[in-house]
Amino acid sequence: MNPARLLCCGVALGALFALCGCAHFVVLRDALSASEHNDLGVVYEAGGQPVLAAAEYRKSLRLDPHQSSAWINRGNLDAAAGRWPAAEKCYRRALKEAPADADAANNLAVALLHLGRSRDARGFALAGVNVQRTATLL
Repeated sequence: MNPARLLCCGVALGALFALCGCAHFVVLRDALSASEHNDLGVVYEAGGQPVLAAAEYRKSLRLDPHQSSAWINRGNLDAAAGRWPAAEKCYRRALKEAPADADAANNLAVALLHLGRSRDARGFALAGVNVQRTATLL
């Protein structure tokens, strides 16, 4: 075998072993809390970037599925896109997590109206008004 070729193969093999010895794993952790992901989603939504907003709301809910504000915000994105059945599910989940949330009740009423369920919508609209009236009186 040619000595130059042998030297080249040796150098390549040595470099490969050196790279393998230097390999290490880096574990990245998301530094943002569920609330911060929700807030970032609001910023993206206000900036006209609904795809990025939706991704942040999903991250928020993955970290804390009980956060009613993220469910409402996700529902608002669905409502803005005309996806009323999906918006209804989000608003219902928000109400499950925070039954006294007037915004969730009101938004659910609007979604139900768009779905042609005015009788159901009326109950949630009244519930939202009653919650707001009680909060104002306190």
